[in-house]
Amino acid sequence: MPRLLLKFNDEVLKVIDSNKDLITVGRNLKNDIQIDNLAVSNFHAHIVCQMGHFFVEDLGSTNGTFVNDRKISKWALADNDVMTIGKHTIVFLDEEVNEGQAGIEELQMEKTMILDTKKQRELIGDDTEMVEQPAGPVGRLEVLSGSTDKPGYDLSAKLTLVGKDQDSEVKLEGMLAPKIGCFISRDRSGYGLIPPEKKNKVRLNGQEVRDASSLKSGDQIEIGNVKLRFMLPEQ
Repeated sequence: MPRLLLKFNDEVLKVIDSNKDLITVGRNLKNDIQIDNLAVSNFHAHIVCQMGHFFVEDLGSTNGTFVNDRKISKWALADNDVMTIGKHTIVFLDEEVNEGQAGIEELQMEKTMILDTKKQRELIGDDTEMVEQPAGPVGRLEVLSGSTDKPGYDLSAKLTLVGKDQDSEVKLEGMLAPKIGCFISRDRSGYGLIPPEKKNKVRLNGQEVRDASSLKSGDQIEIGNVKLRFMLPEQ
């Protein structure tokens, strides 16, 4: 569960802890985070959880939404990202990351215990191997048609941006290519397709995708004139 800090002039006005998958931000009183400022649109932006990842998306506001001083339409949030909405800022704190940092000493102790156990095994001649839990297979996007900077892409990251944006890992080319085509997520359960803002269409196996969807090997993704095929290695 993330924690949000609503700030004005570097002073914290409100701390928001929420387990909701959708948090709305704007001037209207119906918003989860209501900001009474004329620079803020009635329904300015929302923060949404999709496939276990949090995104902030501008809702066509007059003055725009910024993350770390960069204007965005939709953005995958990371710990300590700063969203600017009007004259206010919202700091995104990933509690999982913070809990992990708080437990560094405990993890170091566990690591020491593992090393000590391994040393003991060596001393007593126990050749039992310590086997790590294998990671899931790494998926790949193959370019079937359209213009991209590579013929294929390995999807080893937890979150991969597909689009024309300069930060895209899968870079689309051409006049009609959207800055943000979609996101590909990866976790223990497998891979997922997260669509962009509504004005950009992405199709999965010929059907327009409006919500996060799971990916299986052989699925085809269409973004503008680019057609991609998602593949997993055979087990």
